[in-house]
This record gives sequence, C-alpha cells and structure tokens, in this order.
Amino acid sequence: YPLSTLLVFDSSRNAIPVAWVITSSLTGQDIHKWVGSLAERLRTKDSRWRLNAFLVDDPSFGFSAIRDAFQCRVLLCVWHVRRAWIRSLLKTCCNIDVQREMFKHLGWILYSSRSVPNAMDAVQEFMEVFVDQSAFMDYFKSQWSPYIESWVSCIRSLPVAGPEPHAAIESYHRRLKYKLFNDQYANFWPRIDWLIHTLTTEFHSLYWLDQYIVETGYFSNLRDESFSTNAWYQALHIPDIDVILDEQNLQVAKVISQTDRNLAYTIWNPGSEFSLCDCHWSNLGNLCKHVIKVEMMCKNRQVARPLLAAQIYRQTLLSLLHNPPDDPVVLDHAILCTTRLQQDIKGWEDLSNSGLLQQLPPELNSQMADNTLLFARSH
Repeated sequence: YPLSTLLVFDSSRNAIPVAWVITSSLTGQDIHKWVGSLAERLRTKDSRWRLNAFLVDDPSFGFSAIRDAFQCRVLLCVWHVRRAWIRSLLKTCCNIDVQREMFKHLGWILYSSRSVPNAMDAVQEFMEVFVDQSAFMDYFKSQWSPYIESWVSCIRSLPVAGPEPHAAIESYHRRLKYKLFNDQYANFWPRIDWLIHTLTTEFHSLYWLDQYIVETGYFSNLRDESFSTNAWYQALHIPDIDVILDEQNLQVAKVISQTDRNLAYTIWNPGSEFSLCDCHWSNLGNLCKHVIKVEMMCKNRQVARPLLAAQIYRQTLLSLLHNPPDDPVVLDHAILCTTRLQQDIKGWEDLSNSGLLQQLPPELNSQMADNTLLFARSH
C-alpha cells in the first residue's frame, strides 16, 4: 500500500508531517475521497487559517478537488523526478561529462524548452544522442517514458515549486526512510499495523520533541540537528564572497568549502533546476547547499536566465492570452487574469532591471512558509 505524506513548511523552512495517507493504489484520482474532509477538519480547528499554496508531486492528482476544498493555488513539485533521474545517472553512467550533458537534456525534456513538436519527440532525440548509454535508456524507457507526456502537460498548466521546499522535502524523506527501513525492523516491513504504529508514535514524537525544545529551550542537548540543517538552511549560511561566479561565462561556478578553505566545489549549469555539483552530497544524488547557494546568487544578480519552470509558465500564460477558450464567461475571466499577470510580470522585470526589487521581509516570508501544504508520495 503506497504511503503518502501531507507536509507543512514552518518559518525555518522545515517540512513537518501533519498527516499520512495510505491508499490501495498509486493513482492520485482518489484524492477527492479525503481532501474535503481534511479541509473541513482544518477549518474546525482554526477557521481563520488559510493555505497560501498546495503542492502536489503527481500529475494524476485531481487538482480541481484541491482548489475546491482549499480555495488556493496548486503548484507542482518535481523533486522526486529530479532525484530519481540523477541517482540513476550516477549509477549507470561513469563518465562525469556525459552525466552532466544527459542531466541537462533531461531538464529540456521535462520543461519542453527545446523546439520539438512534442515531449515524445524530445525523448526520441535524447535517446538518439545518448544511444550508447543503454543501461540508463532501459531504465528511462521502462520507468518514465509512459508518464513523460503527462508530466510535461502538467508543467505547462501549473506553476512549479522551487528549490526551497525541495530541500525541506528531501530532508524529511531521508529522515523517514532512515526510520522505517532500519534493518532491525525488517521482519515487520510487510505489516500495515506496524507502519501506522511507527509513524504515529515514534516518528511523530521526533517532531513533537523538536518543537518542544525550540519553544521551551529544555533538553537542548537531545535535539536532532537534522531538523534544522536541510540544504536550503545550509545555503543561507554560505557567505556571498565564497561564491566564484563568472558573469560572462555561466558554464560553471565555484563555491569555497566552509570547512576546508583550500577546497572549492564546482557547479555545472549554474542557476538551473538541473545543476550538478561535485561535492560528496550531490554525488549521492541529493540536492546540495552549493547548488542552491549559486542559484540564489544568479537570481539576485540577474546573471542567469529565469528558471525553466518560470519560462514555461510565462509562455503558458501568454499563450492563454492569445488563444483564449471559447466559453464567453471563461474567456472574460481568463483574459482578465492573464492580462493582470502579464502586467505583474512586466512590472517585476522592470523593478528587477532597475535594481529596485527588494527581498520580502522575514515576517512575510515566514507567513508564506507557514501556509503551504505538500502532498508527497514516499518512494
């Protein structure tokens, strides 16, 4: 039975589980069976609480059911796709240069950012270019080819979450796997009653204890540091001066190690969702602090193209403006919303280009972080 988790993000950008969902199949269409009850229970607990956004990690989820229940934005989370691809590449391809090029091409496929008619044509082009990488191609064809079109279609219709929640999700996922897949529990793995007991007692207690320590200051020596050390949090503590970024040649970037000043890590394809770093953590298939820090720098300095996700979403909005639907009511509303978004995007670009765009205040960032839900499957 697939296990999925409902996460919220706190003001420190950590992912906290608030519910687990165990279903009889992987399809996301069953979401309508419980999402309304969840929304009602939240309103019963606190009628003033409102979601800022709801993140999902499966194109098959019933997005309309989420919007109807929570009256909020729905964003797509592609963390587990990126993670699965890079881990398979690291396992099946020994040539580092080929790994980087293949990873970059996979990003182009997912975000449809090449001038090819459709997603499957992009996949075919990818397979022809890297035909000698048979091990990865066998994996990709069997595990991902049947779903690529649905992912690309979803990315064209929904905004995509950035690396900040991805780092929090990865930290939670790693902690969950460590707890559940401990070898001493191997005899209990097939049992649903053991899974429910472990999640609702031992695993949940870890989060309760961490929150208690933060609020009271008691038992600080018992605190698990992994609760506050996800890659995004770590990236915030890397000084800008330790990032070496050639604005005239954005092929690579360097980040000086915080523990060994004589060591510098190299980041390829900087500023992209499909960047790679040569640090040990990234070589395990994880999202590392160096990649996130460089992406922050590229964004703040306006030295890289917008993220692929932002480019695709803007193209979708502009396409909707020029090719609106036939229904007159939907037409009027779509034109109004798209025009406003186009004006907002242009306004933000003008502010950014003039250097007047300021970061959000910490309290607003915290408020936005506190009001986001993610529905994530465990793999």
